[in-house]
Amino acid sequence: MRKPTERSSPWLAASGCIASVLVALIVQASPTRLVDGLTIMPTWTLMAIFLWAGVRPQFMPPVAVFAIGLTQDLLTGAPMGVWALSYLVAISVFRFRGEDGMPRDLPPVLLRFGATLLLAHGIAFAAGSFALEQMADLQPLIIEIIASILMFPLPAYLVLRRRRSRGSGFIGG
Repeated sequence: MRKPTERSSPWLAASGCIASVLVALIVQASPTRLVDGLTIMPTWTLMAIFLWAGVRPQFMPPVAVFAIGLTQDLLTGAPMGVWALSYLVAISVFRFRGEDGMPRDLPPVLLRFGATLLLAHGIAFAAGSFALEQMADLQPLIIEIIASILMFPLPAYLVLRRRRSRGSGFIGG
């Protein structure tokens, strides 16, 4: 009996997942300042979590999503647990389910990400307001939502294109 041949090792995909999440966290922690101190930074971390949860759900169990959110809270100076809670709840609600996981077409992925993004930012706003004991500043969250909606189609397209060309996997088959 022959050993089944795989296109590449699952360790390559796991390494890609870890690397992309680390890069997203670093980029998220170093926002771009524009005029009058206005910061524009898409929610790269949520994009990485969302895409990996869709193509390789085994790489994004709830404990990993929570740990990534806590790390973002630490790096960005947000109240501890705000992004951890928001990512965990949003991904749990809108995670792709079923045998096929994430669809291979862009529009349903964009719609689901938009809902995930709105829920995550809504929870972050509510939790942040509660933690600060005053209304959190809504402007940065709205700017992040708009920037994320504008930027997400590119990484989503690249992931879906790779999935279509390689079959059912992301990086590493």
